[in-house]
Amino acid sequence: GWTSFYAAGIEIDFMTQIPGLEHTTFDQCYQDAAIIEFSNDLQVRFLHINHLLLAKKATNRSKDQIDIEYLSRLKQLTDK
Repeated sequence: GWTSFYAAGIEIDFMTQIPGLEHTTFDQCYQDAAIIEFSNDLQVRFLHINHLLLAKKATNRSKDQIDIEYLSRLKQLTDK
């Protein structure tokens, strides 16, 4: 399941279960997460691109298919 949170025109989804990651632990996702530092006191963790691709492929909505295409291209660029 998930919960959406709206603030300052931004929507954030907090997901407690993610399709495609049923066999991946929270600790593994947390350890592998990308960390973006927005300021000295604000760091946000994002799913690793590999985990995000697994989740998008499992959900497979039309908007996820578009995301999969772009994320796959991005992954190819970063893997080089």
